[in-house]
Amino acid sequence: MKKSPFKKIVFTVIIALFIPIFSYTTFQFVQRNKDEEMIRKSYRRQLDSILFSINQHCWDVFRSWDSALETIVTTTNGDLSADLQRFLREQKPLIASFVRYSPIRIYLVLQDGRIARKKDYQKLEGIVTKEQNKIKKMIKRAREGYVKPIAVTWSREGEQSLSLLLFPVLQGTKASRKSILAGFLIDDDLFVENVVARKFTEINDGTFVFAVRDKDAKNIIYFSEETEDDFEKSEKLWLLPHLSLEIKMQGITLGEIAKRRTLTNLVFLAVVDIVLLLGVLYMLRNISHEMTLARLKTDFVANVSHELRTPLALIRMHAETLEMGRVSSDEKKQNYYHAIVAETTRLTQLINNILDFSQIESDKKEYHFAKKDLSELVRRTMAMYFFHLQQKGFQVNVNIDEHIPEIKMDAEAVQQAFMNLLDNAMKFSMDQKQIDVHLYQNSKNIILAVSDRGIGIPQQEQRRIFEKFYRVGSSLVHNTKGSGLGLSLVKYIMGIHNGRVIVKSRVGEGSTFSLVFPVDKSREA
Repeated sequence: MKKSPFKKIVFTVIIALFIPIFSYTTFQFVQRNKDEEMIRKSYRRQLDSILFSINQHCWDVFRSWDSALETIVTTTNGDLSADLQRFLREQKPLIASFVRYSPIRIYLVLQDGRIARKKDYQKLEGIVTKEQNKIKKMIKRAREGYVKPIAVTWSREGEQSLSLLLFPVLQGTKASRKSILAGFLIDDDLFVENVVARKFTEINDGTFVFAVRDKDAKNIIYFSEETEDDFEKSEKLWLLPHLSLEIKMQGITLGEIAKRRTLTNLVFLAVVDIVLLLGVLYMLRNISHEMTLARLKTDFVANVSHELRTPLALIRMHAETLEMGRVSSDEKKQNYYHAIVAETTRLTQLINNILDFSQIESDKKEYHFAKKDLSELVRRTMAMYFFHLQQKGFQVNVNIDEHIPEIKMDAEAVQQAFMNLLDNAMKFSMDQKQIDVHLYQNSKNIILAVSDRGIGIPQQEQRRIFEKFYRVGSSLVHNTKGSGLGLSLVKYIMGIHNGRVIVKSRVGEGSTFSLVFPVDKSREA
């Protein structure tokens, strides 16, 4: 069986858009765990780079101290203690410094100018003796071009922790180079505050929380912000290994970030899919509407052709009969003349409907308002339709209240709306051929009602009957030809008169269409 054009369009859209988009969405949903892990790795690398930057900065600071001390040792004029004293005063984290030429020739200088105590020398010598093997390896590596200091805890009194850094100072040429053991006594808190924390502050944009923990004392000696959550990343401070650098994202864990990012991507894809779906549905709805409209226009041409053919055939038949002189009595001739006039009126009405619809669509229709008597218009129209109604076998009851006031209206347009209602009442009446016309006034409105005993209109279709080209989906209606424009024009005409059209109908019991004209809001000329 051949597929309809609409089904072909739907099938094409599904193949071209829905399958790729929904396949990609499904793939993203399946891959969400891998995506989360990838995001975690990305943020871990970012945390690693921050810790590396801090460690590298600390190392650069030490190298500057080492270089300064080497310069002092190399260029001193004999007053080494004074030179060391001046150097220490410029470096807040350094409590003391020493240069050891031999066990009996040691320069141990304190930053505040105090004289080092004998027990300080003994403690220093004890540390050197204990770390002798490490010192030998360190000196060997230094001669090869790599200096890595040895960090030793000097003391821990209350909250203050002091660390001793041992490193070699090389003198002489490469061939005859000798090493001198030197060192710095560092206040851990001051070092963290003046070197470590300052670097973190430079590179932090408020995204991260940072801390420094003393692993030996098992306590945090610095934090950028208090937090109860565990830190995501921890790494030793290269210079002072007993201290560890710890870092995490501000207010959230890496796992939560990964899940949030993945969820955001999935939500975004879902929104895109929904928008796409709504767009496609809107497009298909418009296509369906246009295709329906095209079909209705085709039906309209066929129906109008039939509508034109019927009165033309009657007019021609009656005219030919009169022309050939086959009508003997004057009464029959008069009936034939009435029939020709009635069919001509119907034909004119149909053509006027089409012309008016065309002008309305192109926004060229003009209306001329003047104060007119609606009662007279109804009587004149009913007289025009009398012969046609009589020929069709209709019983017509016309009830016009007295003292109906004149209203501002376009008489021709209102007559056209009234004639369309009469025409529909005739078309859709089956066995009970009765039409009631009632013109009356209530407190605010003048109402012109046309009632029939015809097939009626289903409740669910009563709103749509005023759409252009629309016809009720009933087999009885489809057996009755029509243009599908009449009620659309009626609604439009009542709209320009600030009025409205009301329909009351029940299937099998008939319909009542009421044209409601507001007395106090009618248009002025």
